[in-house]
Amino acid sequence: MLFSSYAFLLVFLPLTLAGYYFLRHFGRREASISFLLVASLVFYAQWNLAHCALLILSIAVNYALGRLAAEGPEKGRRVALHVAIAFNLSLIFWFKYFDFAASNAAALVGLDYALLNIVLPLGISFFTFQQVAYVVDCHRTGECERSPRDFALFVTFFPQLIAGPIVHHGYTRPQFANLAKNPVNLDLIPYGVMIFAMGLAKKTLIADPIARAIDPLFAAAGAGDILTAAEAWTAMVGYALQIYFDFSGYCDMAIGLGLLFGIRLPINFMSPYKARSIIEFWRRWHMTLSAFLRDYVYIALGGNRKGELFRLRNVFLTMLIGGVWHGAAWTFVIWGLIHAALITLNHAARLWLPQLDVMRSPPAVVAKRAALMTAVMIAWIFFRSETLPAAFGMTASLVGAPGPLPVSGSILALMALAAGLALFAPNSLEIAGYQEKLSAAFPRPAGFAPKFLQPTPLAALSAAILLVGGLAAAWKPAVFIYFNF
Repeated sequence: MLFSSYAFLLVFLPLTLAGYYFLRHFGRREASISFLLVASLVFYAQWNLAHCALLILSIAVNYALGRLAAEGPEKGRRVALHVAIAFNLSLIFWFKYFDFAASNAAALVGLDYALLNIVLPLGISFFTFQQVAYVVDCHRTGECERSPRDFALFVTFFPQLIAGPIVHHGYTRPQFANLAKNPVNLDLIPYGVMIFAMGLAKKTLIADPIARAIDPLFAAAGAGDILTAAEAWTAMVGYALQIYFDFSGYCDMAIGLGLLFGIRLPINFMSPYKARSIIEFWRRWHMTLSAFLRDYVYIALGGNRKGELFRLRNVFLTMLIGGVWHGAAWTFVIWGLIHAALITLNHAARLWLPQLDVMRSPPAVVAKRAALMTAVMIAWIFFRSETLPAAFGMTASLVGAPGPLPVSGSILALMALAAGLALFAPNSLEIAGYQEKLSAAFPRPAGFAPKFLQPTPLAALSAAILLVGGLAAAWKPAVFIYFNF
């Protein structure tokens, strides 16, 4: 079920909320937590029952290894950590990268390879990385989750199961523990609805219509057609806006859904197209993935312990790994290389050309943002294209023959509106007050009583309009882009 589908919006979500609050109304708070776990497993199982069994196996193995990594003898703790990392990475390698690696290895030695066409379990990268972080933290701190139910819910909580955010166990553990003992803060619910409505509108009213307009252009490039410059630029800019509002919409919907159940999820997306550098971009785009790569890859590679040149090397490798994490294709490798090169150059410039970093006059800011957006959009071509020839063909077409505009005036108007919102408007979490009020509370979420912006009739009416508009446009739901990773 997609968050933007009628099956989710009109059946699964109302039934889950009704069951959860019914149990809590009669004082069955522990039972409500168990109900939420069952609902999350049902949510995942409807995608693929066999993959749900794989998810449960992954949870069981990581739960057991996490306890060993935290509580066993020193040698056993290290062994448990290494086994957990090997187990989790082997799952990702088999399902996500085996065909890619085997086909390229066979090509190198001149052999034919018949693809196994292994079906990628939905969300495997997210729930695997989340559990890797958990076991590593168990080994580092000597603390672990003792309740199998609570650990399973930490992994499977449906608002964040498929495409993040990647949540630390220490972040949600006190919140679920608090819900098992205390009433839900009902003040969270209207803000959950507001943020969810904004996310739904981003997905169904902006991202999906743009996608339907530009998909034929990428298909034509994939078929080997030479696009005009107008077609290439429309496809490139359109996809930059599509993925922005698709992922931003998903992140809003995840946070909104969490609030409906009394759970505060971390911010994962914060107006990245307003960034002035690629470093700042990655502090705003998929923030929990960036934090994971920093804490568990960059530091594991050595961080900055051996001087600046090794630090730059580790920055490059970390970003390249982040690119490859997105998919098993050479297009993702190139996309990762582009961002790895850009972010490494940005760090190098801060070291050896610090004057560039302090240039903050309006013309300098405009130039920085324009250069950043151009580089990011060109990189998105590789991210979106099915093959390298298609990506290179489209990038070459950016300077080709002009040609007529390939989309309707209404789509151009929608793209202009979307660009204005992404580049200049306050984002949805700022509008709701989530950014300022809850970010400061993340270290102590269990006992925090947030004070959002005061609800007003205008805010309620706006949320209702967005919700109705989003529902009306959900007749043809499209998969969220990050569900593919």
